[in-house]
Amino acid sequence: MKKYYYTDGTNNYGPFSMEELKEKNISRDTLVWFQGLSEWKRAVDIAELKGIFFYSPPPLKKEVATTNVHIEDGSFNQNQPPKTWLLESILATLFCCLPFGIAGIVNAAKVESRFYAGDIEGAKRASQEAGKWTKVSFWIGVIVGGLYVLVTVISVASGF
Repeated sequence: MKKYYYTDGTNNYGPFSMEELKEKNISRDTLVWFQGLSEWKRAVDIAELKGIFFYSPPPLKKEVATTNVHIEDGSFNQNQPPKTWLLESILATLFCCLPFGIAGIVNAAKVESRFYAGDIEGAKRASQEAGKWTKVSFWIGVIVGGLYVLVTVISVASGF
């Protein structure tokens, strides 16, 4: 009786009889070897193993939600989520204004999950909110930083 081995690319498994190999649910592209073969071969390329694969229709392609995202050259990409603002909101939180930056991070985290769930309008709203709170955080940080520098310069100039 012929004994078969198969590999997942890292580990080798076996030996298995033909019946045991059927239970392993190997794919057509799984590499298989048995005594008498000089090298590993794809299971579908071994004549006696062709019968263990059921011919089934290909899986249905899941429709990806689309949106019109403006690209610099004037075209629109139908398969990309809107800008998330995640990196910008994290930086604004760290360096500018903590409370508004956190609001930016929360909204930025919602963009892709809503987009891939099919809620295109929700993703657009979350992107707009993330952008708004990130910009508010940035400008408040700039204003507060500017006031700090101004007060410091005035204090030094007046002798405090």
